[in-house]
Amino acid sequence: MILNWGLFTIIIALNLTLGVLVLTKNPKEKINRSFFWMVLFTTFWTTANYLENENLKISLRAFFLRLDFAIAPFLSLFFLLFCVNFSKHLLKKTTIIFLLVLGGILGFFSFSNYLIKNICITNGTIIFKISTLFPLYALFIIATITLGCYKLIVFCRKSTGLRRLQSLYILIGLSLTAFILLLLNLVLPQIIFVPLSIGRLGIYSLIIFIFFSFYTIVKYRLMDIRVVMGKGAIYIFSFLSVIGMSFLLIFLNQKLAQPIPFNIFFSSVIIVSVLLFQLFFRLFEKIASRYFYYTFYSYQTVLTDLGRRLTQVLDLKKLASLITSTLIRTMKLDRTVILLRDPQTRTYRIIKNIGFREENGISLVKDNFLTRYLEKTQKPLVYEELSLAIRDIKDEGERKNLEKLKQNMRKIEAALCLPLFRERKIIGLIVLGNKISRDPYSQQDLELLTTLSGQASIAFQNAILYSQVEDLSQNLQQKVQEQTKELRKAYQELKTLDKAKSEFISMASHQLRTPLTSIKGYISMILEGDYGQIPPKAKKALESVFQSNERLIRIVNDLLNISRIELGKMELQKSPTKIEELIQTCYEEIKNEASKKNLKLVFKKPETPLPVINIDSLKIQQVILNLLDNALRYTKKGKIEIALKKKPNSILISVKDTGEGLTRSEQKQIFEGFSRGSAGINLFIEGAGLGLYVSKKYLDLHKGKIWAESPGKGKGSTFYVELPLR
Repeated sequence: MILNWGLFTIIIALNLTLGVLVLTKNPKEKINRSFFWMVLFTTFWTTANYLENENLKISLRAFFLRLDFAIAPFLSLFFLLFCVNFSKHLLKKTTIIFLLVLGGILGFFSFSNYLIKNICITNGTIIFKISTLFPLYALFIIATITLGCYKLIVFCRKSTGLRRLQSLYILIGLSLTAFILLLLNLVLPQIIFVPLSIGRLGIYSLIIFIFFSFYTIVKYRLMDIRVVMGKGAIYIFSFLSVIGMSFLLIFLNQKLAQPIPFNIFFSSVIIVSVLLFQLFFRLFEKIASRYFYYTFYSYQTVLTDLGRRLTQVLDLKKLASLITSTLIRTMKLDRTVILLRDPQTRTYRIIKNIGFREENGISLVKDNFLTRYLEKTQKPLVYEELSLAIRDIKDEGERKNLEKLKQNMRKIEAALCLPLFRERKIIGLIVLGNKISRDPYSQQDLELLTTLSGQASIAFQNAILYSQVEDLSQNLQQKVQEQTKELRKAYQELKTLDKAKSEFISMASHQLRTPLTSIKGYISMILEGDYGQIPPKAKKALESVFQSNERLIRIVNDLLNISRIELGKMELQKSPTKIEELIQTCYEEIKNEASKKNLKLVFKKPETPLPVINIDSLKIQQVILNLLDNALRYTKKGKIEIALKKKPNSILISVKDTGEGLTRSEQKQIFEGFSRGSAGINLFIEGAGLGLYVSKKYLDLHKGKIWAESPGKGKGSTFYVELPLR
């Protein structure tokens, strides 16, 4: 009796501990939650099953028997949910709700005679008869458990490596336990008489499930609760230490000649215990870390702290030292080495090495197989998992390479290879040795290392780029100084040449103006008859010469103005000007020419008078006349419209025509010296392409703007001139 009770208590305690540890590890994960509920209902069912066979009143034993039958559908359902979540399958929400409702109905009828009836005690064993709903009840339980095992079998067959071993051991533990429980507690009692000692073996079969679960957790990182177990052990030791200290104080108080009153003393002991609990906890944590090399760290704290410090380091060696020291301190490692790969030569060099022999670190990457394998898998390589990978691999050549790699890792005592990736290509490698405690790397360790490798990859890329830029900067600095010296010399020479060019143009323009003006005067006098009557044929030729001479004079004047502007000798003769009157003058001057070409010339005056502006009226008049002259030349039919508009800080003048239009590139190009649009080349071959260039220079001197807009070729264009009010 005492043995049975003790064994039952141990099984229940182990079962509950396992469930709580798994749930505590990650309460948001479905697999952890379903495992906990399965364990919890297993505990409820085991307790009810145990008590129904204890020497109690018949009414109590009957109640626990019916409770046993009521809990079993929920236990089998959570068994199915755990298997489904573990195997990464999905059950529809409606299916889960249906199964819960059906299980609840069957559980409800467990307390009626529709499921079991005629409960009695025979030779100390509780006996009952099955009723109408029992076949449905048995079918529900057997079907859910069978389906759960089937899901695990399918997942086990499809999985590889570590995941396959996890599923295999869980399948063995769950299926053996479920088979024994169903056989001894559901099937056999309906066929033959099962003694109490045999029936209780069903409860004790839970040890199989607990053993396989703990083995898979410790050996193969199932749900990875090792850290939680370690933390839990520290809490238990701390709690026991506080309890022990409290009993010691109570014992010592009773030995005093005049004991302190119990109510005062007990309150003081509670306060002291609360204060000392944290002290004991830290003490045991330090002992576990120092003497047992157990690692406790906050995943997020390590990443946040390292991420912050990585952004502050750009030196390769300092960066490698920071990463290695963080890894060794956090995980209590005996050795680690960081290797970086040269993208050109594809060879590795050691950046930081602690504990490894230098030749051992390089030996891993000599034949390039490890690099190719890691680029293929895109995840860390754990020595413990190599046997599984070798077993699952089909390619004979790759299997031999993996076996060779495994031997090499064992020889140099490397436990884990952490790749550093850039765009799925390896730029480096962090090789880790074993933990000083000889514990395997947990799932939390691997998650931390994977995230850390991403941060380290970016940091190393930045450091490499910084190093390259720094080297380039040092090499370039001298070259830049040499080139700058040459450029300064060339610039001065160009300035001298440019000044000479402008002076030459200015001088040539002055020299040309005198003979051209004389030619203009004499031809004008001849045409007016001062030298007698001219034959009609000669008169026509002289008029042509006169027009050509006029164009030459305009070009010379433009060149002279450009040279003055470039030499800084152009001065504006500003005076208060009414812009409407200036535009009206231009309008009158061009009106007759427009009429001869049958073009409509329109001047849209503003509705309200515009303010007087301070400008060089002659130069602005030249700009407007130039725009109107261009509009006349390139417009065959339609109209030319001049408009004035006041803006908040300026006056806008526009000249719009229905002529040849401009392309997008021509709209900018035409304001450059000696540049013309395609229409100008085809329609007016005599132009030099200086008018708009000079106009822009005049507007620049006025701190104004000039630009052109056009919908496209053949759709006309609009030229804008903007003059500031101040």
